[in-house]
Amino acid sequence: MKRVAVLGSTGSIGTQTLDVIGGNLKDLKVESLVAYSDKAKLERQAAQFGARYCALISVDGEDCLKEAVKNCDIAVVATKGICAIDSILYCLDNGIDVAIANKEALVCAGKLIADKLKNSRSKLLPVDSEHYAISQCISNRRIEDVSKLLLTASGGPFWETETSKLSEVKAVDALKHPNWKMGQKITVDSATMMNKALEVIEARWLFGVEVEQIEIVVHRQSVVHSMVEFSDGSIVAQLSNPDMRIPIQASLLDGARRKYVDTPDLVKLSSLSFEKCDFKKFPCSRLGYEIFDYPPLCATVMNAANDVCVEKFLSGELSFTQFYNIIVQAVNHFEKTVKKLELSLSNIKLYDSLSRVYTDELIDGVIC
Repeated sequence: MKRVAVLGSTGSIGTQTLDVIGGNLKDLKVESLVAYSDKAKLERQAAQFGARYCALISVDGEDCLKEAVKNCDIAVVATKGICAIDSILYCLDNGIDVAIANKEALVCAGKLIADKLKNSRSKLLPVDSEHYAISQCISNRRIEDVSKLLLTASGGPFWETETSKLSEVKAVDALKHPNWKMGQKITVDSATMMNKALEVIEARWLFGVEVEQIEIVVHRQSVVHSMVEFSDGSIVAQLSNPDMRIPIQASLLDGARRKYVDTPDLVKLSSLSFEKCDFKKFPCSRLGYEIFDYPPLCATVMNAANDVCVEKFLSGELSFTQFYNIIVQAVNHFEKTVKKLELSLSNIKLYDSLSRVYTDELIDGVIC
C-alpha cells in the first residue's frame, strides 16, 4: 500500500489525483492533504479518504507542506507558486518520491532540485502532460542518444488571431482554451504561451539537456503531447486525448495503466499538424531560452513578474500585449542585484516577493 500526500488537493490536479486514488484503493492510501484556503472542500476530501493529516497553507503556514509529506511514500505537488520547494527538497533528502505538477518549483529552483536528486533515493516524476510524454518517449533509452526534445504547444485561443488585434483581447477570451480545462492562471499562460517558456526551463532540469536541445512545436490538436528526436534521426511521440489522469496514475502506480479516456481515433483526426512557434507574435515563449542568459535568481523574478501580469490582466488592468515588456523590465531591474547572490531557498523567497512588489508598482504607474 503506497501512502500518498497530495499538496494542493482542492485544485484541478489535486482533485484528479484523488480521482485516480479513489479508483485504486487497494494500492494507494491518502496519508495527508494540504490545500491553500478551501476549508470546506478539504474537509470533504479528508472525510472521504480518511486522511491522517490535513492543513491549510493560508492558516497553518508553509511548514504544513513539509509536515504533510512525512510518513509518505510519494508526494503529489500540485500547489501554486514556490511554497512547496522546501517540502520537495525534504522529500529528496528522505527517500520520498515526488510527482511534480508545479512549474514554479523547477523554474525557480531547478538546479537546487537537480543537484539534490543526484544523491537521492527518490524519484522525481513529471506530471505535466508534456514532460510526462517526454519521459515516456525516452523510457529506458540513453539520454546521451537524445538529440532534441520537441515540446508541443496547443497555441492557445489566439494562435490564429491577427497580431494587430491581440491588444484588444480580454480575459474572458483568454480563458477559452480550445482543448484543455484548466485553472485561470495556467489558461492565461497558455494564451500568452508563457507556459511554454516555463516548460522549456522545466525540461532542461528534468532531463538534463541543454536548453538549445529543446524546441517548441505548435500542435493544435493536443493529441501528441511531446516528442523526442534521437541521434539516429528517429522521432518517438506520445499520443493520447487530453486527460491529466494519465500522467498522474503513471506517477502513483509505477507506470501501471488504467483507461480513463478514449484512445485517439487517428482515422477521424485524418491529420496531425505541426508548426513553428511564432516567437514574434508570442514573445513570452522566448523567455524560456532568454532567461538562461541571466543570473539564476532572475528566473524567480521572471516567474513572479508573470504571476502579477496574469492577475492584472484578469482584473482588466493590463493589456495582453504588455506581458513580455513588463516581465523583461522586472528581470533587467534585478539583474545586477542578484548577479553575485547564490541560488538558495531564502533568496528565491526574497526575490519572489521583491519582484511582485516591483512589477505591481510598475504596472500601476508608480514606477516610471
